[in-house]
Formats: sequence, structure tokens, C-alpha cells
Amino acid sequence: MGAVENFFKWIMNQVGYAVCHQFSERSLHYGGQKLPVCARDTGFFLAFVACFVVLLLFYGRSGKRYPRAAVVVFLAVLIVPSVVDAITSYAGLRESSNAVREITGALAGTGAAALLFPLASSQMFKGEESARILERWWSLPLLLAVPAAVSLALWPDWPGAFWFWSVLVTLSILFTLFVLNYTLASLLFSWIRGEELVPGAAAVSVLAAFMVLTEIVLANRLHWLFERLL
Repeated sequence: MGAVENFFKWIMNQVGYAVCHQFSERSLHYGGQKLPVCARDTGFFLAFVACFVVLLLFYGRSGKRYPRAAVVVFLAVLIVPSVVDAITSYAGLRESSNAVREITGALAGTGAAALLFPLASSQMFKGEESARILERWWSLPLLLAVPAAVSLALWPDWPGAFWFWSVLVTLSILFTLFVLNYTLASLLFSWIRGEELVPGAAAVSVLAAFMVLTEIVLANRLHWLFERLL
């Protein structure tokens, strides 16, 4: 492996190290090489981005209103299997598998993205038409196709799969953190300075990107320190 490939692999592993334990036995491997994050995190971040993009393509700039309460509860329930799987397996109550970790992670990522989307959209696309998301009867079945597609796509091992999924999951981590930070920064500006004094999208984007970089570096070093203290 060349120096350039080693460098990019190091970068991806450092990003993954900031958000994940990176245990080899709990991670997906392609061609004998481990992805930057575990199976659960791989499913979560890929499904988060896939769901967010699907909602953005479908609703455009107008998806700013939350669905009815029953749908919100359903989206929250999608996160529960991943939490239960993680708690019970770490507690030694049962043995999980990478398939279960990845699938439950993908469900959680889908639920989290759908729950965040209206709030993020309202901050990213101010002044645009507002529509309630996931109102059609086929919306939820279509939404569940996201974790199913992510889970099915991840399992075949093919030449180049390691680099494809490593790059994609690394970018997905950064995208997820960017969306969270953009939404948070925009809400804070609105609260502190008032809606009319919120900086433009470019300024908030730069701030959100800086926050992502800071979080990655700090979390990476805290992970390193935590491992050495234990």
C-alpha cells in the first residue's frame, strides 16, 4: 500500500476513532481490512445520511413541519432496538452479531435523521414554503426501505469495497456532525440575537464546519486519554 493510501486510511481511522471504540470483532471487514467504525456505527451514519438525502430530495426546502404524533413516536421507536442491543450485549446478557448491530444501527440512523430533518430544514431554508413530512400512507414503508437498502448493500465483499465504504462512512460521519452543528448554531443565533440577526448560511456553514473539526479532534484525544487511563 502506497504512502497516499496509508495517509487516507490514517485520516479515516482518526475520524472513526473520535466517535467509535473500533473493536475489530464488532466491525465489518472487506478484503481483510476493517472499516473505520464498528458495524453499529457504520449502519447508523450511512442510514442517517441516506434518510436525510431522501427526505431532502422528496420535500426539497419545504419539509419544515413535523408529522403527527404517532409518526414521531414510530420514528423514536426505530432507535430503541439499537439501544437495547448495545446495552444487553455490553452488559453480557446476550451475544450480539455484526448483522444485528448493523441492522439496528441503520434503523436508529433512519429514525434520528427523520426526527432531525424538519428542525434542520427550518434552519437551513428559512423563508421557504413549509410542509408536514411523512403524511402519505406510503411514507413510512418507503422510509423503512432506507435501512433495508443500506443493510443489504453492506454485506457483499467485492474488490474495492473497503475503500468505497470507508470513504463513504467517513464522509457520513462528517455530514451528520455538520448537520447537527449547523442546526444548533443557527438555533443559538436565533435565541441570542433574534431571528432577523442570524448570520447568512455561508457564515453558519463555516462555523459548523469549524465545530465539526474541533469536536473530532477533541473526541479523538479524549478517546486516546480514556484508553490510557484504563
